[in-house]
Amino acid sequence: MIEDFNYTTSARKMFTSSPDIKTMGFVVLKKPPPTPAPGDGKCLPFWVPYGHYCYYVYNGQKGFSWPDARHYCQSVRTDLVSIHSRAELEFIRNMNYTKYHNIWIGLTRDSSCEFRNLKKSGKLFSSEKHLKTENCVEMYHDGNWNDNNCLQKRGFACRHRQCKDFLD
Repeated sequence: MIEDFNYTTSARKMFTSSPDIKTMGFVVLKKPPPTPAPGDGKCLPFWVPYGHYCYYVYNGQKGFSWPDARHYCQSVRTDLVSIHSRAELEFIRNMNYTKYHNIWIGLTRDSSCEFRNLKKSGKLFSSEKHLKTENCVEMYHDGNWNDNNCLQKRGFACRHRQCKDFLD
């Protein structure tokens, strides 16, 4: 297992005192975000479990507007994903493997011009540095977020809590 590399003063001295510092490079390795414990329920067919939730990322060649993406999620009794941790963000980002489009997430501007999570509960993980004047939020392939015109065509990510009885 690789431990976090801490860039200390002594390490800085070691690298800056090297005569070949201009040609020397190094990589800083970090531990990946922790994986949540598995849930005790089931997911819809073709959905992927992660923690106590199930996820579906659509990223086919045809894109959807934010309202149409949300309508699709709601038609199967789910909603666009709200992201609550770096680990969850990375999980969803990795599910976006075709990368035809950025993907819509469940964050939108409300009537008071503030960005709000569709699910009003829980702390929202924030990647809001790119959010400016548009009303709907997409996630780029690298995991950063951007606000965009809600009618742009994108992929999307839905999420539902694992269920114990709906598939039995």
